[in-house]
Amino acid sequence: MRAFTWFVRLILFLLLFGLALNNLEPTELHLLFGTQWRAPLFVLLLCAFALGALLGIAVMLPGWLRARRLQRTAAATTTTKPPDAVAGAAAAPPAPPGVIDGTPDGV
Repeated sequence: MRAFTWFVRLILFLLLFGLALNNLEPTELHLLFGTQWRAPLFVLLLCAFALGALLGIAVMLPGWLRARRLQRTAAATTTTKPPDAVAGAAAAPPAPPGVIDGTPDGV
């Protein structure tokens, strides 16, 4: 399975590398206030992807931190039974068949 994963990664890399080599022509990006940025198209696409990934992380970060904090406080506040109570419950003999709540079925 690891070899298949690396094969897929290699194919994806080669496809993206080929896309970058086919888009080496300089491209103008017209920004606000009349500014322009001239760069190859693949550089512009890579920058747009990186900016989108950073923006997505920045938007999701408060939720991730809040969930992590809640998980830590929930783990700290959970109570466990003392070992003797657990052992006492396990040592109790099972009820005989036909007896429910300590009384026979016919009563």
